[in-house]
Amino acid sequence: MSDRIDFEIVCPNDHNQTVTFSREEFEETLKTGTLVFHCNTCDTDWPPSHEDIAKIRKQFSKDSSEGAS
Repeated sequence: MSDRIDFEIVCPNDHNQTVTFSREEFEETLKTGTLVFHCNTCDTDWPPSHEDIAKIRKQFSKDSSEGAS
């Protein structure tokens, strides 16, 4: 079982992207302020929104509670 999860995000120019994190990677990059998403389609970098962060944390919580079942 992998502890990494794929997340679907949309860049500011409306391109769908997939990012993959473990919970530890996500929290560490968020804490250090180095979390920046990158769009391979239009070569744009952007910081995560509060909504993105909440969605990713919710998915980690969901996966960890399903794994405990």
